[in-house]
Formats: sequence, C-alpha cells, structure tokens
Amino acid sequence: MAKAAVKGTKGNSLTDAEVGVIKALIATGQHSNQEIAGLINRARGAPAKDISSGRISNIKNDQIKKYANIPAGGAADVAKFMAKAAPPALVDGGPLSPARLAKLMPPKPGGPGSLAITETDQVECKKSVNFVMKTIAAFANNKGGYFLFGVENGTFNVLGLPDDKFEKFDLNKLNQNIRDQLGIGLEIQLATHLIDGKTVGVAYIGPAHTKPVIFIHNADGATQGHIYYRYPGEDRLISPADLQRLIEQRLQQLSQTILSKHLANIMRFGIENAAVMNLASGEIDGKAGSFLIDEALLPQISFVKDGEFVERSGAPTLKLIGEVAPMAAPIVAVKEVLEGYPLTYTELFRRVRKATGAKQGAMDAVIKAEKMKANKAFAHYAFRNNADRVAYEKTGVAKKGAASNYNEAAVQFLVEKLGGPLII
Repeated sequence: MAKAAVKGTKGNSLTDAEVGVIKALIATGQHSNQEIAGLINRARGAPAKDISSGRISNIKNDQIKKYANIPAGGAADVAKFMAKAAPPALVDGGPLSPARLAKLMPPKPGGPGSLAITETDQVECKKSVNFVMKTIAAFANNKGGYFLFGVENGTFNVLGLPDDKFEKFDLNKLNQNIRDQLGIGLEIQLATHLIDGKTVGVAYIGPAHTKPVIFIHNADGATQGHIYYRYPGEDRLISPADLQRLIEQRLQQLSQTILSKHLANIMRFGIENAAVMNLASGEIDGKAGSFLIDEALLPQISFVKDGEFVERSGAPTLKLIGEVAPMAAPIVAVKEVLEGYPLTYTELFRRVRKATGAKQGAMDAVIKAEKMKANKAFAHYAFRNNADRVAYEKTGVAKKGAASNYNEAAVQFLVEKLGGPLII
C-alpha cells in the first residue's frame, strides 16, 4: 500500500496503514462506524490507544485534511489487518478452541448423550438455532457467554442439529440485527462440536468493549432503553449495584485512557517542559514555574475543540479565542510562586461567596475601598512581567489591571466585612 506523508504514531493518532484499512472497510458498506472502530481498537490492544466511532465518521466524510490523500488499502492490506484484529477462535486458549469446548461441555458420567452442566451466567442451551437478542445483550454486558444449540435445557440431553443450517448461518445478518437493536458491533464467533456423533452448534458472544449495552428499539421481548444483564440461568434487567459497577468501570477506563495520553505527552515533551492548566482559573503550573492568564481577560475568552465538531473523537485541540484589544504586555504572563498568597482572585471569590452569599460586585467594592490589593497583609501582586514588577518597586504604584493573589487573612477580612460568619 502506498504511503502518504502522514505517519501518525503519537497518542491516539491513526497510522497511514490504519487509515487505508478504514477507507477500505468503509468502501465495502458492510461495517458500521462502531464496528470499524472496534476492529481498530482490538488490533491496537490497549484501552489507552482506543479511538471512537467519531473518528471513522470524520474519515468517511473527509473532515480530516491530513488523511485526505491516503489511499484505501488493498485486499492484502485488509486481510493482514483482519488477521490481527479478528479475535482468536480456534487457536489454543481461544473461546472456541477444542480444549475450551471440551471443558465447556463435559459428558455426564453414567448418562450417555447428556452433559454434566447447568445454565450459568455464561451458558444458554437451545434445542434449535435461536439467537435471542436479550440474551446476546445480557452476555455482552457481563463477561460474554455461549449459546449451545442442539442441547435441551433442563435435561441437558444432546439432541444435535438435524442439518447443516447452522454451519451455513449468515453471520453478517446477525451482526446487522445486533447493530439495529443495540447500536453497536459485538464479537460473535461460531463453531461446531461433535458429541457422540451429534453436532452441537456453539456461538460465542464476547463482552462488549463499551458497557452498558442498551436496547435502542422495542424488539424481541425487550424494551427500548432497557439494560439486560446475564445472571445464572436467566437474562433480566440489570440490578442497581451491577449498573453502578459498569459505570464505574467505564469511568475508570476513560480516566486511564486520558491519563495515559497525558503521561505519554509529558514524557514526549519532557517533564521540565510540561505544565497543567486550570481552565477555570487560568493558572498554568509546571516544574519550570507557575503562569497566570490575566483574570481580567478570562471572561473574554473561551476554549473550544479545534477541528472536530460532528462527532467526538480522539485527541482534540484547545484553541484560545476571544476579542481582546491589542496590548503591549503578553496575554499569558509569569506569576511568582508565593507560598503566603496561595489564592487566585477566582478562588477568593468562591470562598467568600460560599461563606456569605455575596455577589462579586460587593466583594470587589470592599477590595477597592480597603485597598486590599496593595496591602501585603492580604494580597500580593502577580505581575505579568518583570518590567511591571520593577516599575512597582520604584514607584509603589501598580500598573492598572494588575492581578493579585490573596491569603487566608483576606478571606477572613472579606467575610467579616460582608456580614458572614467567622471562618475558623
């Protein structure tokens, strides 16, 4: 496959080869955005490298310029990718390996033609081939599971399948039904297993990559918006405790993904060159020192994701925008590290408002009337540059609009002046 200029190997960026495969899969019209994203994520093998289906949509609609000139992959490229992305089926240790199936369906001692099993949270027995969507969703929300077709429920007698319909089963149609009912793609694998000369059809349903799986339509005895979970021998609505656990796991996975991305960037930039920005206060803190966006500027600016507005997808960029009058001093300026004055103006106001309920204007009036910004008992100027600081030290007059940091004494003083309770 021809290579374009984009290499894309950092963080969650796509490589040229991945983009080519994505374009080839899109061209077939046989895969949803979610399914393609799932294949890419499975091939990558680490949650921290996951991409969302929004990235597939961006590529499909030519919304990412750097991917525009990358050609679709050829048949050999797609086959090589699918060999890596498709989950193992018949290899040793795979969910449908002969060793795994033999362990899953042990014969019943003294009872020829019967299995020594019971329906569990991972096994569902059916006389004939019948994929129940509620069970598929329930398996996907738990740890995955198996349909055993040709095995009678209750007695667990092996009846076998009467013909080869299971072996000719249209898996693409099942996948389409799953996408229609659940809105996602799932890992489905099929195999057959002989027991006493009788054929048992086995379908493995893998756990969903993103949980919970929710019905998006009323169908197959399920209700739109319901979440089903596999419990021993039954599919039923998920319990509050299990739902909370799934949500916590999803949040943890998201946190790990974001944290891994930031750690990778820190290592790439170098610890000495990295910093953390508080979008609420304008503070930027790093090993090299602390910085502050002028608090007078914060209300005039906003932060937006640059480039991708249709669907959420990986690695958005923040752009600083706003209508700001030209000024000689830089917008982002150095702030002295003042252990005795740890509170920004924003943090000061939050503390005072919580204690008194006072409006911002009332607090500002007290600060101005009492000249608190120039009183080191309460505050210290956080100059934007060294020239402003030198000028202040010579004249005793701070430049108009100079920001200040505050201490706990300032909080106590303002609360007292504004009629709030004394903070201890």
